[in-house]
Amino acid sequence: MSGKFESLVEKVEKVLALLDSVKSENASLKQENAKLSAEMAGIKKECRKLKLGSADQSEAVKSRLMAVLGRLKELESLHQ
Repeated sequence: MSGKFESLVEKVEKVLALLDSVKSENASLKQENAKLSAEMAGIKKECRKLKLGSADQSEAVKSRLMAVLGRLKELESLHQ
């Protein structure tokens, strides 16, 4: 009976060691996940800034083109 008990104790110790290993790995993965989440949030923020900048730039170009078209229409009406 003591052989079975010793075998059971060894198995329990292995399970506890494995559990400690998994807990450690889980903590490491949680830390890495938090780091990657923060990095992704920063990238998303930068992307939004770039999109807004691009939209502003597009709006400025559109406004300039509209002004040029308006002037061209004025010139056409003067020559007619």
